[in-house]
Amino acid sequence: MDELSENVQNKHISSYVSAKPHAGETAAYGDDFSTIVTVNCDEPSEGTRLNARRYARSAAGVAAVMAIGLTLSACAGEGSSGTVASEPVSGGTIVFATDREPFSLDPAHGGDQPQANIARAYLDSLIRQESDGGFTPWLAKSWEISPDEAIYTFHLRDDVTFTDGTPFNAAAVKANFDHWLDPATVNSESSASFKNLRSIETPDDYTVVVDLGKPYADFLSTLTSSYSGMQSPAGLARGLEANDLAPIGTGPFIIESWDKQSQVTLVRNEAYNWAPATAAHQGPAYAQEIVWKFIPEATTRFAALESGEVDSIENPPPSNFRKIQSSDTLTLIDGQRTGVPVQLDLNTTRAPFDDLAVRQAFRHAVDVQSGLDSIYFGAYKGFGGSLSPNTVFYDPEFEAAYPFDVDKANQLLDGAGWTQRNSDGFRVKNGQVLTANVVLGLGATSQEYFLLDQLAGTVKQAGFDLEYKKLDDDQAAATRAKWDYDALKDYWGGPNTASALYYLFHSAMNADVGSGYHPNGTGYRNAELDSLIDQGIAVSDTDKRQALYSAAQKIISDEALNVPLYLQPLQYVYRNDIVEGVDTDPRTNQVSFYDAWVTRQ
Repeated sequence: MDELSENVQNKHISSYVSAKPHAGETAAYGDDFSTIVTVNCDEPSEGTRLNARRYARSAAGVAAVMAIGLTLSACAGEGSSGTVASEPVSGGTIVFATDREPFSLDPAHGGDQPQANIARAYLDSLIRQESDGGFTPWLAKSWEISPDEAIYTFHLRDDVTFTDGTPFNAAAVKANFDHWLDPATVNSESSASFKNLRSIETPDDYTVVVDLGKPYADFLSTLTSSYSGMQSPAGLARGLEANDLAPIGTGPFIIESWDKQSQVTLVRNEAYNWAPATAAHQGPAYAQEIVWKFIPEATTRFAALESGEVDSIENPPPSNFRKIQSSDTLTLIDGQRTGVPVQLDLNTTRAPFDDLAVRQAFRHAVDVQSGLDSIYFGAYKGFGGSLSPNTVFYDPEFEAAYPFDVDKANQLLDGAGWTQRNSDGFRVKNGQVLTANVVLGLGATSQEYFLLDQLAGTVKQAGFDLEYKKLDDDQAAATRAKWDYDALKDYWGGPNTASALYYLFHSAMNADVGSGYHPNGTGYRNAELDSLIDQGIAVSDTDKRQALYSAAQKIISDEALNVPLYLQPLQYVYRNDIVEGVDTDPRTNQVSFYDAWVTRQ
């Protein structure tokens, strides 16, 4: 999805480098031994570099600064780097930098991806989804599903408390369901699961019975998302505006402050003792504090990481990808979002892509991989189907259905009657140039426009004139609402199953779902495809779901409804000489600092 919500998820592949001191640095400690001032000994020309973010908010910070005079002598000696903890230790601050600031800290209000990312630090879910698609207990210790697969009974833990002191119980869960279903929250992921909801009952303090009205196989996956994280009923009762600023959860961290356009500060929940069993440890988080900074520019974020201003970043610049891979002090978590990756929806409601042969020709004429290689330096990976390979029920059969083949593209276009070319080399039919107007939309990057330039060169060999305008977010949204495009950048994640196909390829999603927005950018209507997707959501048997979703992926491929661009990367980099144990949620690949610790103590 492009203009509204980015409910996208993932698992990750990571390569950890053992912690070691950062070359040329030594540490001075404040009187309370909780303050660390890092002094750069390798770069005297830049002067003494102080990581002021690590100062204690007390007189200890002053004592640490005074200690610098003593510490500098170590630079000329044996290069002492202070105490480095290679095993988990408690205390310290981790500073993380990401590109986008959420408009709300309540992930259920609007459901934008930056909200979901940070919410994992302070909101727990009823259950957890593992990277293989299976489910394990969390705040719900067990559950049963009725024979007709429409009724779910959850048995809750009785030892959990929200950070405002409110007990976690069945009434709290019901209050959260009411919050998700409130039209004011516009929570597209959660509310889609409950469109046929019949009732929510609480027969006792720690039992919740949800009657969905009809089977919905992705219900459990929906509940694992931070969009469906549990919030305090007392916090919700404050109203959306107040709750946007500081949602109250049961998670390992608590929101201390939100300095708009700068950072969110999170402090450790000392009472936390209900992590899922698959977490690396139990009890409170190791880090005392997380500072979640907003640095929109990728190169600026990476420079902050290299200088030690921050400890970890999201979305490093592709130009630094190989440097990161070869670094001894930087660890890369390299993964992709599940669901429908970044693609171009081909608008089947108007010429030229109302013609199947033209769509197929365009697929063969596009050399995406060459563009990715030259622009993203290996950081972005291509794909060939309609789902990310790490998505449950993905079928690899369609990855190579449309290899780059200009001869095949020319043959298809000749057969479709586009036999003439103008002086610029573009094909012409009945006086009309074979033009593809592309809209990128919300969050379009300069690299994506460079990629379009590359694609324009490859498709011209077959006679396509690929054109685009650089639109701002409002212009792109208006253009989408009017269907005034030939191809549109799109993606969708949601639950980690092939049900993400529903949003971008089901006929029902051609309709306006609010403010002129239609999730399905292709305009394609096919009753057989709709039926396959609907059945896939309604049955729980994994073999049957695989068969249904494979058949759906075949139709999407055969009908050439999309041009796959790249697997949407979810990449995190951290300084392994400062912090270790950074991980990601197995369902979503959202960064997690629950098991992370500051190595310099």
